Amino acid sequence: MGLRSIAGFAAVLVLGLVQPAQAQTGAQTGTQLALVTGDDYPPFADSRLPGGGLATILVQRVIRGMDDTATLEFQPWRRGYEETLRGRFDATFPYVRTAERERDFLYSEPLIRLRQVVFMSTERPFAYRSPQDLQGRRVCVALGYAPPAELQVMIEQQQVERVTPGNAASCPNMIVADRADFFVQDERIGSALVAKVGLSATIRPLSDLPFGVTEIHLIVPRQRPDATGLIGRFNDALQRLRASEDYERLLLQ
Repeated sequence: MGLRSIAGFAAVLVLGLVQPAQAQTGAQTGTQLALVTGDDYPPFADSRLPGGGLATILVQRVIRGMDDTATLEFQPWRRGYEETLRGRFDATFPYVRTAERERDFLYSEPLIRLRQVVFMSTERPFAYRSPQDLQGRRVCVALGYAPPAELQVMIEQQQVERVTPGNAASCPNMIVADRADFFVQDERIGSALVAKVGLSATIRPLSDLPFGVTEIHLIVPRQRPDATGLIGRFNDALQRLRASEDYERLLLQ
Protein backbone atom coordinates (compact mmCIF):
# COMPACT_ATOMS: atom_id res chain seq x y z
CA MET A 1 0.00 0.00 0.00
CA GLY A 2 1.44 3.42 -0.97
CA LEU A 3 1.86 6.29 1.47
CA ARG A 4 -1.09 8.23 0.01
CA SER A 5 -3.35 5.17 0.39
CA ILE A 6 -2.17 4.57 3.95
CA ALA A 7 -2.79 8.22 4.83
CA GLY A 8 -6.31 8.13 3.41
CA PHE A 9 -7.14 4.96 5.37
CA ALA A 10 -5.74 6.46 8.58
CA ALA A 11 -7.86 9.60 8.19
CA VAL A 12 -11.03 7.49 8.16
CA LEU A 13 -9.79 5.34 11.03
CA VAL A 14 -8.98 8.26 13.31
CA LEU A 15 -12.25 9.98 12.46
CA GLY A 16 -13.96 6.86 13.70
CA LEU A 17 -12.12 7.15 16.99
CA VAL A 18 -13.16 10.77 17.53
CA GLN A 19 -16.83 10.89 16.60
CA PRO A 20 -18.21 7.86 18.50
CA ALA A 21 -16.55 9.15 21.66
CA GLN A 22 -18.40 12.44 21.16
CA ALA A 23 -21.70 10.65 20.72
CA GLN A 24 -21.37 9.28 24.24
CA THR A 25 -21.51 12.79 25.69
CA GLY A 26 -25.11 13.26 24.59
CA ALA A 27 -26.41 15.74 22.01
CA GLN A 28 -23.71 17.01 19.71
CA THR A 29 -23.97 20.73 20.32
CA GLY A 30 -20.29 21.54 19.88
CA THR A 31 -18.26 22.65 16.88
CA GLN A 32 -17.25 20.36 14.02
CA LEU A 33 -13.48 20.88 13.58
CA ALA A 34 -11.24 19.88 10.67
CA LEU A 35 -7.71 18.93 11.76
CA VAL A 36 -4.58 17.86 9.89
CA THR A 37 -1.27 16.35 10.94
CA GLY A 38 1.58 14.49 9.21
CA ASP A 39 3.69 11.33 9.06
CA ASP A 40 7.20 10.35 10.21
CA TYR A 41 7.04 11.99 13.64
CA PRO A 42 6.92 8.90 15.87
CA PRO A 43 5.75 8.35 18.51
CA PHE A 44 3.69 11.54 18.27
CA ALA A 45 2.21 11.62 14.75
CA ASP A 46 2.20 9.03 11.98
CA SER A 47 -0.71 7.45 10.09
CA ARG A 48 0.84 4.00 10.59
CA LEU A 49 0.96 4.25 14.39
CA PRO A 50 -1.94 3.03 16.57
CA GLY A 51 -4.40 5.89 16.85
CA GLY A 52 -2.18 8.05 14.65
CA GLY A 53 0.44 8.59 17.37
CA LEU A 54 0.60 9.94 20.90
CA ALA A 55 -0.04 13.61 20.03
CA THR A 56 -2.98 12.59 17.83
CA ILE A 57 -4.54 10.59 20.64
CA LEU A 58 -3.91 13.44 23.09
CA VAL A 59 -5.55 16.02 20.81
CA GLN A 60 -8.55 13.71 20.40
CA ARG A 61 -8.94 13.46 24.16
CA VAL A 62 -8.79 17.23 24.52
CA ILE A 63 -11.45 17.69 21.82
CA ARG A 64 -13.67 15.22 23.67
CA GLY A 65 -13.28 17.44 26.72
CA MET A 66 -14.41 20.44 24.63
CA ASP A 67 -17.63 18.60 23.64
CA ASP A 68 -16.65 19.13 19.98
CA THR A 69 -16.25 16.67 17.12
CA ALA A 70 -13.42 16.50 14.59
CA THR A 71 -12.27 15.03 11.33
CA LEU A 72 -8.57 14.35 10.84
CA GLU A 73 -6.40 14.02 7.73
CA PHE A 74 -2.74 13.08 7.32
CA GLN A 75 -0.97 15.28 4.76
CA PRO A 76 2.67 16.06 3.95
CA TRP A 77 3.74 18.55 6.61
CA ARG A 78 4.22 21.54 4.33
CA ARG A 79 0.91 20.96 2.51
CA GLY A 80 -1.05 20.51 5.74
CA TYR A 81 0.51 23.65 7.20
CA GLU A 82 -0.26 25.77 4.15
CA GLU A 83 -3.79 24.44 3.75
CA THR A 84 -4.47 25.19 7.41
CA LEU A 85 -3.23 28.72 6.85
CA ARG A 86 -5.55 29.04 3.83
CA GLY A 87 -8.53 27.94 5.92
CA ARG A 88 -9.17 24.39 4.73
CA PHE A 89 -8.40 23.10 8.25
CA ASP A 90 -9.20 24.72 11.59
CA ALA A 91 -5.97 23.62 13.26
CA THR A 92 -2.85 21.48 12.84
CA PHE A 93 -0.39 19.81 15.20
CA PRO A 94 2.17 19.08 16.59
CA TYR A 95 4.36 22.13 15.96
CA VAL A 96 7.20 23.82 17.83
CA ARG A 97 7.12 27.57 18.34
CA THR A 98 8.95 29.80 15.84
CA ALA A 99 8.77 33.55 15.20
CA GLU A 100 7.69 32.95 11.59
CA ARG A 101 4.80 30.70 12.58
CA GLU A 102 3.69 33.02 15.38
CA ARG A 103 2.99 35.73 12.81
CA ASP A 104 0.26 33.57 11.29
CA PHE A 105 -0.85 31.18 14.04
CA LEU A 106 -1.99 31.13 17.65
CA TYR A 107 -0.41 28.42 19.80
CA SER A 108 -2.08 26.21 22.34
CA GLU A 109 -0.50 25.46 25.67
CA PRO A 110 2.18 22.75 25.29
CA LEU A 111 0.86 19.32 24.43
CA ILE A 112 4.11 17.55 25.36
CA ARG A 113 7.65 18.65 26.27
CA LEU A 114 10.47 17.07 24.24
CA ARG A 115 14.10 16.40 25.15
CA GLN A 116 16.22 17.13 22.06
CA VAL A 117 19.58 15.46 21.45
CA VAL A 118 22.17 15.30 18.68
CA PHE A 119 22.25 12.16 16.50
CA MET A 120 25.46 11.32 14.61
CA SER A 121 27.18 8.44 12.84
CA THR A 122 29.19 5.93 14.88
CA GLU A 123 31.49 5.62 11.84
CA ARG A 124 32.18 9.37 11.56
CA PRO A 125 31.77 10.65 15.12
CA PHE A 126 32.85 14.13 16.14
CA ALA A 127 33.45 15.74 19.50
CA TYR A 128 30.33 17.43 20.86
CA ARG A 129 30.08 19.27 24.16
CA SER A 130 28.03 22.33 23.14
CA PRO A 131 26.26 23.76 20.04
CA GLN A 132 29.47 25.57 19.10
CA ASP A 133 30.97 22.18 18.22
CA LEU A 134 28.45 21.94 15.38
CA GLN A 135 29.95 24.85 13.46
CA GLY A 136 31.11 23.97 9.96
CA ARG A 137 28.96 20.83 9.85
CA ARG A 138 25.82 19.80 7.92
CA VAL A 139 22.52 19.31 9.74
CA CYS A 140 19.62 17.33 8.32
CA VAL A 141 16.29 19.13 8.86
CA ALA A 142 13.36 17.78 6.83
CA LEU A 143 11.05 19.96 4.76
CA GLY A 144 8.34 21.45 6.95
CA TYR A 145 10.34 20.96 10.16
CA ALA A 146 11.81 23.74 12.29
CA PRO A 147 15.17 23.24 14.01
CA PRO A 148 15.68 24.40 17.61
CA ALA A 149 15.95 28.18 17.86
CA GLU A 150 19.69 28.19 18.64
CA LEU A 151 20.40 25.90 15.71
CA GLN A 152 18.22 28.03 13.42
CA VAL A 153 20.36 31.07 14.26
CA MET A 154 23.51 29.11 13.41
CA ILE A 155 21.96 28.12 10.07
CA GLU A 156 20.99 31.71 9.28
CA GLN A 157 24.51 32.88 10.14
CA GLN A 158 25.91 30.13 7.87
CA GLN A 159 27.78 28.52 10.73
CA VAL A 160 25.91 25.29 9.98
CA GLU A 161 24.71 24.10 6.56
CA ARG A 162 21.10 22.90 6.39
CA VAL A 163 20.35 19.83 4.27
CA THR A 164 16.61 19.49 3.57
CA PRO A 165 15.17 16.12 2.50
CA GLY A 166 11.47 15.62 1.85
CA ASN A 167 10.84 13.75 5.11
CA ALA A 168 12.45 13.19 8.49
CA ALA A 169 12.89 9.44 7.94
CA SER A 170 15.53 10.27 5.29
CA CYS A 171 17.91 11.92 7.77
CA PRO A 172 19.55 8.73 9.14
CA ASN A 173 20.25 7.52 5.59
CA MET A 174 21.65 10.91 4.61
CA ILE A 175 24.12 10.69 7.47
CA VAL A 176 25.16 7.18 6.42
CA ALA A 177 25.60 8.43 2.83
CA ASP A 178 27.79 11.32 4.10
CA ARG A 179 25.33 13.91 2.85
CA ALA A 180 24.80 15.24 6.39
CA ASP A 181 26.74 15.07 9.64
CA PHE A 182 24.00 15.11 12.27
CA PHE A 183 20.39 15.83 13.08
CA VAL A 184 18.74 17.14 16.26
CA GLN A 185 15.53 15.54 17.41
CA ASP A 186 13.62 14.44 20.49
CA GLU A 187 15.37 11.31 21.68
CA ARG A 188 12.24 9.14 21.36
CA ILE A 189 11.38 10.46 17.90
CA GLY A 190 14.94 10.23 16.58
CA SER A 191 15.50 6.74 17.95
CA ALA A 192 12.24 5.56 16.37
CA LEU A 193 13.25 7.02 13.00
CA VAL A 194 16.69 5.39 13.19
CA ALA A 195 15.19 2.03 14.13
CA LYS A 196 12.62 2.33 11.34
CA VAL A 197 15.38 2.28 8.70
CA GLY A 198 17.47 -0.35 10.52
CA LEU A 199 20.35 1.93 11.49
CA SER A 200 20.29 1.75 15.28
CA ALA A 201 23.84 0.34 15.32
CA THR A 202 25.13 3.07 12.98
CA ILE A 203 23.39 6.26 14.21
CA ARG A 204 23.59 7.09 17.91
CA PRO A 205 21.97 9.76 20.10
CA LEU A 206 24.14 11.70 22.53
CA SER A 207 21.74 11.05 25.38
CA ASP A 208 24.01 12.47 28.07
CA LEU A 209 24.29 15.85 26.31
CA PRO A 210 20.81 17.16 25.50
CA PHE A 211 20.70 20.00 23.00
CA GLY A 212 17.72 21.45 24.81
CA VAL A 213 14.07 21.04 25.72
CA THR A 214 11.25 22.15 23.43
CA GLU A 215 7.47 21.90 23.34
CA ILE A 216 4.93 20.84 20.74
CA HIS A 217 1.58 22.56 20.28
CA LEU A 218 -1.68 22.65 18.37
CA ILE A 219 -1.83 25.79 16.22
CA VAL A 220 -4.79 27.74 14.82
CA PRO A 221 -4.61 30.37 12.03
CA ARG A 222 -4.97 33.87 13.40
CA GLN A 223 -7.30 34.76 10.52
CA ARG A 224 -9.78 32.02 11.47
CA PRO A 225 -13.03 33.44 12.92
CA ASP A 226 -12.93 33.08 16.70
CA ALA A 227 -9.35 31.73 16.64
CA THR A 228 -8.78 33.12 20.13
CA GLY A 229 -11.93 31.44 21.41
CA LEU A 230 -10.96 28.08 19.92
CA ILE A 231 -7.49 28.21 21.47
CA GLY A 232 -9.00 29.25 24.80
CA ARG A 233 -11.45 26.36 24.84
CA PHE A 234 -8.73 23.93 23.78
CA ASN A 235 -6.40 25.16 26.53
CA ASP A 236 -9.13 24.88 29.16
CA ALA A 237 -9.84 21.27 28.15
CA LEU A 238 -6.10 20.49 28.03
CA GLN A 239 -5.67 21.89 31.53
CA ARG A 240 -8.50 19.72 32.81
CA LEU A 241 -6.93 16.66 31.18
CA ARG A 242 -3.54 17.48 32.73
CA ALA A 243 -5.16 17.69 36.16
CA SER A 244 -6.46 14.14 35.75
CA GLU A 245 -4.57 10.87 35.88
CA ASP A 246 -5.39 10.24 32.22
CA TYR A 247 -2.71 12.67 30.98
CA GLU A 248 0.17 10.78 32.57
CA ARG A 249 -1.28 7.46 31.45
CA LEU A 250 -1.36 8.73 27.87
CA LEU A 251 2.30 9.80 28.01
CA LEU A 252 3.34 6.37 29.25
CA GLN A 253 1.80 4.57 26.28
